[in-house]
Amino acid sequence: MADTAQLQKVLKDALKGGKSAVGAKESIAGVKGSKGVLITRSIPSALGSKLRDEANKYNVPVVELQQSSAELARLVGKPYKVSAMALRNVSDSDVRLLMR
Repeated sequence: MADTAQLQKVLKDALKGGKSAVGAKESIAGVKGSKGVLITRSIPSALGSKLRDEANKYNVPVVELQQSSAELARLVGKPYKVSAMALRNVSDSDVRLLMR
């Protein structure tokens, strides 16, 4: 698992283009075409299962984060909890880095 500094760098790059989906429901809708999906430890189980199923359907890697949704929100600068993100503007090496 990547440390917080690495995660913060990848998230910053992912949000630059504005194409990454932020939030569980938006991530479920945006899985197709994504390079990776981030899921926090505090995602509701029903949404987490649905997001994992959708990611498996499109062969998109899922990264289970140790951070809570409040911590992920802080990292991406959102004023609300973020339990999942579908990353589009990241490199394959960034996704592999997060999966370590």
